[in-house]
Amino acid sequence: MTPTKQRDHAGKVAKEDTQKAHEIASAIEDPWFKAQALSWVARFSKDQVLDIAKEAAEAAALGEDAYKQAAVRAWEVAALAERDFNSEATTALTAALESSKEVTPQSSRAETLILLLNAALRINTASAKQVIAELESACGDDPFWRCKRAMRDGAALMAGEQKPKKFFW
Repeated sequence: MTPTKQRDHAGKVAKEDTQKAHEIASAIEDPWFKAQALSWVARFSKDQVLDIAKEAAEAAALGEDAYKQAAVRAWEVAALAERDFNSEATTALTAALESSKEVTPQSSRAETLILLLNAALRINTASAKQVIAELESACGDDPFWRCKRAMRDGAALMAGEQKPKKFFW
């Protein structure tokens, strides 16, 4: 089974049996998909949210480049925020934003920041504004289409004209 299918399977199982989903997620070798799957488990866990979110962060840290290490943390941030662990979500977001500074090229950093913005909106406006400031600093005058799109989407998200991405369904 591919890492994508393993992640999808863990996500489906997580809604009904987080222990089994945790086993499935823990067996995924690819750090990106493992971090996403563990975030799904954290999102639906009844009593191990923080421990499993920590595992998701550890999996993300094993990503092969700065983009894969920082961007995938959006799922962890969203899971924590959706479970009302806002302090922990803010800490994870801050760490992801710091890691995002190493992401190159700027177009990839823009993709990272827009994912993190979608997650930050689940915490509070102040967190979202922190991400927007990073986005503006990184992409404000960059002519690349991904930067332009990120700036446009970021403004629409902040204005409530666009709904944040669903990380879990």
